[in-house]
Amino acid sequence: MHSSGEGKKQTRNVPIKTFVSDSVAIPMSMHIGAPSKPCVQKGDKVKRGQVIGEAVGPLGLPIHSSISGEVVSVEERLLFGGAPVVTVTINNDFTDEWVEGIQGHGNVETIDPSLIVPIIRDAGICGMGGATFPTHVKLTIPEGKTCDTIIINGAECETYLTSDYRLMLEKPKRVVDGLRAAMRAINVHRGIIAIEDNKMEAVQAMREAARGRDGVEVCVLRTKYPQGGEKQLIKALTGREVPSGKLPLDVHTIVINAATAAAIADAVIDGLPLTERITTVTGAVNKPSNLQVRIGTMFEDIISACEGYSEEPGKIIAGGGMTGPCTYDDTMPVTKGGGGIVVLSMKDAKCAPESPCIRCARCVEVCPMGLDPFKIKNFCLVGDIKGAKDHYVMDCIMCGSCSYVCPARRQLTAAFKEVKTAIMQEARRQKQ
Repeated sequence: MHSSGEGKKQTRNVPIKTFVSDSVAIPMSMHIGAPSKPCVQKGDKVKRGQVIGEAVGPLGLPIHSSISGEVVSVEERLLFGGAPVVTVTINNDFTDEWVEGIQGHGNVETIDPSLIVPIIRDAGICGMGGATFPTHVKLTIPEGKTCDTIIINGAECETYLTSDYRLMLEKPKRVVDGLRAAMRAINVHRGIIAIEDNKMEAVQAMREAARGRDGVEVCVLRTKYPQGGEKQLIKALTGREVPSGKLPLDVHTIVINAATAAAIADAVIDGLPLTERITTVTGAVNKPSNLQVRIGTMFEDIISACEGYSEEPGKIIAGGGMTGPCTYDDTMPVTKGGGGIVVLSMKDAKCAPESPCIRCARCVEVCPMGLDPFKIKNFCLVGDIKGAKDHYVMDCIMCGSCSYVCPARRQLTAAFKEVKTAIMQEARRQKQ
């Protein structure tokens, strides 16, 4: 996608501002892996940073209160995935009192490297670019595997979003510190901060912050969607191609989002768990913004902080315009992976109905993974999960490019997401 279609102008030059709401609703499932187990109940008083959800299973993460106040409910709520999720709702007492025992290590260059991964785990950090994979697991190298390069994904190629751009511009040292912590944790000597060439101000800020830091370099990428995909980044920066069904680590590389790197720095330097994030709020709102919000802040409160809707909303997207899921309404909370809220007007949200494939092959031409989306869609239509899998649906990175260019307006990406979910659920059942 060409840069003219990015939709970033509304918030590109808007500095980060802090917004704290009257209450938060914190889901116990915000990461890939088993949901956390709530360890508080209605009526409990909690402090900021207090564990309210305990980690479950090998991919589990603790979840921390993002405010101080009183727990008013622990109950299931319908969220993005369509299935109810146990959610802890807390009313803010606005004292912002941190839980006892918060203690940082001060310097990422002098901390004992063996402490870094446990700190990341205990801070509840997962991928904040949307993938939400637990970061401590990513930085735990299995026997027989090696890593020689860590890439910080500052491409932010997703449409509308500028949260990572503003982070790199305003807090570049935090991103570099997080990268250096990750490098030292697994003894990697090359760290690359990758930024697209439509963000040259961020490039300059990151280069200044990286000056004199061992093994850190800033690389400028051509602006191109979906440049920020892990496999696309690795190929562009190292020339290595991740094989089908394999992970970045199989080509000795790890990719971490810029916001995740900053969260690592907060945890290592200051001892802070992940309780807030920067979120871009844009589209049909009166005051498009980049807001630092607490995890669990409701969309409706955030939109009110942006002076409300400028037009009747047709769609509210959690994330960017290409990959973010549409929400049921604005009673959804910001999660750890929630980098944006995009409000589309009724006019902009109107979708043409699907029509039959005209065999133009535009979806094939645009697919960054070299797949045949039109074929996979046909398997999806008849419920042939095996056929879709045999045609590499699991390699789909859900970038939405095929749906975007399809003149027949076929809902390709949505169908692929559904069948990928079915395949993963079946795999989990077979392991049980």
